[in-house]
Amino acid sequence: MRQALGVVLAAVALVAAPARLGAQPPPPGVDAALDAARAVRGQSLEVSVLTFENGAILWERFGHNALVITDTLLGESRAYNWGVFDFESPDFLVRFLTGDTRYWLAIWPTRAMLEEYVRLDRTARRQVLALDAVQRAALAEYVEWNALEENRYYRYDYYLDNCSTRVRDAIDRVLGGTLARAFADVPASPRTWREETARVTDGDWPPFAGIHVALGRNADRPLTRWNEGFIPMQLAAHLTTVMIPDGNGGTRALVAHDTVLYRAQRPALPDRAPDRRLVALLVGVGLAALLLLLGRAASTSPGVPPLAARVLMALWYGVGGVLGTALLLAGTVTKHAPYMGSNLSLLQVHPLLLVAAVVALLAGVSARIARSLGWLTALVAALAVLGLLLQLAVIDQQSWPVLAVTVPMHVACALVCRGRAVPPLPSSSGQAAQARAA
Repeated sequence: MRQALGVVLAAVALVAAPARLGAQPPPPGVDAALDAARAVRGQSLEVSVLTFENGAILWERFGHNALVITDTLLGESRAYNWGVFDFESPDFLVRFLTGDTRYWLAIWPTRAMLEEYVRLDRTARRQVLALDAVQRAALAEYVEWNALEENRYYRYDYYLDNCSTRVRDAIDRVLGGTLARAFADVPASPRTWREETARVTDGDWPPFAGIHVALGRNADRPLTRWNEGFIPMQLAAHLTTVMIPDGNGGTRALVAHDTVLYRAQRPALPDRAPDRRLVALLVGVGLAALLLLLGRAASTSPGVPPLAARVLMALWYGVGGVLGTALLLAGTVTKHAPYMGSNLSLLQVHPLLLVAAVVALLAGVSARIARSLGWLTALVAALAVLGLLLQLAVIDQQSWPVLAVTVPMHVACALVCRGRAVPPLPSSSGQAAQARAA
């Protein structure tokens, strides 16, 4: 017993040495002596993935997961959680808006983490992985190195680098790229970043609408199963399909045991995003009908839309202008650009609308301003229709709910102003002729 304990302690020291020195520990197959020590150390380790399904709050709806390392020799189980952030940090809002959000890896006692998520009524699933001893020890070594203060922080990316992709990448690292190869295909029923985000946010209307406005055409590319792993529940599903070498010339399933530890009372997320285009169209047509109705009322100034119609137009253009300005900045000068750039929604909401909002309020001041409002609304409507035609015929961007709301309203604004068209100002020669006639 004493000799066995000495071997284990020596193996622990050898495996932990790279982490103590600050160097990233190599994956299996690089250092034969290190792998020999890992083979001893890994005998007492168990590796599993703990997945929690959707919660009640918006950011909980995407699910969560953690990598669990259990040491049967020490009687200790630790959950490595890459999803930690701090709302209270002084620079959180700026980092969030610029796409430079700071997350980090924290270690939880597994039982405490499980109890906390069960308390929040979130379905918990545990998948024990059939890794060999060397792979288990190498994985434990890597996550311990990653948990060091100088290594644990990272720039969170919604789709490419989050709590779930970190779990996926850590497992793939000790498997020598097996997951990357197994998940390289696009499923027969492909998903997209837009669809997955809409599926998760459906029912929370402001973020649901904001996602459709914010995401550009890059978010509509079909995802491989590797990319789908940004959703923890999808990663858990895909792990069950992976086969790995069994060491005897055959293969075995990567997931050795798959257990639902707790089933939530709340309903699970739908498998596919519901189609909300008809609802969006009803909203757009309803707002447009209201504006046209207000535009039929009598006006205190000839050729100028009634005040109520102009106020509604100013509110519509003001909101769209603010959104468009934020969208333009996000898609060009922030780290959100890969997903929010190349966005046809900029033909629906854009900074020009801020000018239109001001002109709509001032249109009653003079005929010249009223005429400017007519030209502006016609230009805005033309851009909106152009965006619709481009999306129909040329560019594959699935932001149809945005078009369903914005195009009817932009066209209605132009119709209201056209119906109140101001006659052209008389020219100086015309004025002189009128004076002579008088």
